[in-house]
Amino acid sequence: MLFFVDETWQEVEGARVGALGAIGIEQSRYNAFAADVFAKKRTLLGAQELMDHEIGGNRCLSKNQFKRRDEGREAKWLVAADKFFELLARHKARVFVIWTTDPELLTLRNPATTALTKPYKQLLFDFRALMERKAKGRLGSLNFDQRGTREDAATACAISNYFYRTRGGWKDHFVLVPNFTVSAVSPGLQAADLVAYLGAFAGSPKARPELGPFIARMKGLRYEFDRPDRTVRTVRRVG
Repeated sequence: MLFFVDETWQEVEGARVGALGAIGIEQSRYNAFAADVFAKKRTLLGAQELMDHEIGGNRCLSKNQFKRRDEGREAKWLVAADKFFELLARHKARVFVIWTTDPELLTLRNPATTALTKPYKQLLFDFRALMERKAKGRLGSLNFDQRGTREDAATACAISNYFYRTRGGWKDHFVLVPNFTVSAVSPGLQAADLVAYLGAFAGSPKARPELGPFIARMKGLRYEFDRPDRTVRTVRRVG
């Protein structure tokens, strides 16, 4: 199972919101997903290589794209986002979002190498729930957007240290060292970017009502699992 993770910060109704967005997709499905993404980008955006015309929330879901659509003008980036969600559903991807307005948690990636922030812990717990229930006997691989050598190294150390130093059967469910790659060549990370952007607005539907149909589609792909006291849905707030 492959997990792709991205993060965003957005101003929503005067508050700063941080969100982690992720998708989980079967490794056996990923190459076909990537090929379908490139085919759509070639048709809709004129891409010649996979890295051309990177998909992301800020670009595809901007207010300007919705304005162009409503005025009957071309809104190719918005169409591309729509097709991306079609492909996520076709290839049976699952969506995960953790968002927060807590100032103490808005530094989503902890700069220390010995600790993980609560949003990242909650995301890993949700990944583990899927692995325990849907992918027993297999390992999940964590993939992050490449930011910078020092920052990525700190994040890799923090996640690996958490896996090694805490109980939870992490080694039974995950490759214990995360991967970092350039989002421009990773359809999985571009999907995570879209999901993170929408996740930041998930708790404030009146802030950008035009995003409502996309948020509903995102929630339709979330993973749900039962605990003794409740059902957990993997688009949620912490803090």
